Amino acid sequence: MDVEKTKAFYGRIKFTDLCGCVYCQNYISEIKTSYPALAGYLDHLGIDIEKPFETMPLEPDEAGYIEYICSQYIVCGSTDGFEKTVIDSVNVDISECHPSTNMEGVHFVIDIYPVRLKWGI
Repeated sequence: MDVEKTKAFYGRIKFTDLCGCVYCQNYISEIKTSYPALAGYLDHLGIDIEKPFETMPLEPDEAGYIEYICSQYIVCGSTDGFEKTVIDSVNVDISECHPSTNMEGVHFVIDIYPVRLKWGI
């Protein structure tokens, strides 16, 4: 993993570059405050938790929550040094299936799952 390159990559992403659908916007607005330990862990890897590469939501439930069965983030560098972990009941692992990143250079995608957030939109 290359934490500095990853941090620089996320620093170049503007919020206007992110998906504008209500599911992604809800994720972006709720994730950091709902999962502060996970946000801190991803920050340690250079990842901005509020800038997901991909989210996979289910429909909101009657209780006013939505489950994201998986959210994905890009990490620059090789997988060397990365270990699967669980933080606040959320799995963090290397993705085996994801959309094309359209990126050059060595990188990989991680999955975080499941995430349950308040439906605030």
